[in-house]
Amino acid sequence: METRKQKISLLMAAACVAAFVMCGCRVTRVCNSDGGMEISQTEGATPSIRSVDACFKDGLSVESTLLNRNSLGFLAMSVTVRNLHGDPEDYNREDAFSFEYKFSWFDKSGMEIMPESNSWIRKDIGGGATENLFMTAPTKDATSMILRLRHAR
Repeated sequence: METRKQKISLLMAAACVAAFVMCGCRVTRVCNSDGGMEISQTEGATPSIRSVDACFKDGLSVESTLLNRNSLGFLAMSVTVRNLHGDPEDYNREDAFSFEYKFSWFDKSGMEIMPESNSWIRKDIGGGATENLFMTAPTKDATSMILRLRHAR
């Protein structure tokens, strides 16, 4: 009798494992939609990168930043970001990373320049792909900037 109970238990365990495998279960990470990343830089200084959300940090990396004045004297910022999930050669919609970004510019006294002109811009990056985010300051008075990134809404 003991062996029959053991066989039934073993069959039940095998059935549970098979059901789990067949359902194609995936662990889905739930991310805080208010979190994100912030990149700040003052002209002539090293950029500061701060992640306020682990999901965002695990999904997107900052590959490079460049802050300089263009030929007209306006401060310009270029940031290259990479989607850390998937492979750019094998597009998979589930690996896409959707986010929004916004540049804010500041003068030498730390006052934000034209805050009403700063709006969120949506961006979708395929798995493993890179994207360049670029913006020029609205006036020549800008000496620093903050680039904010958040989960797409």
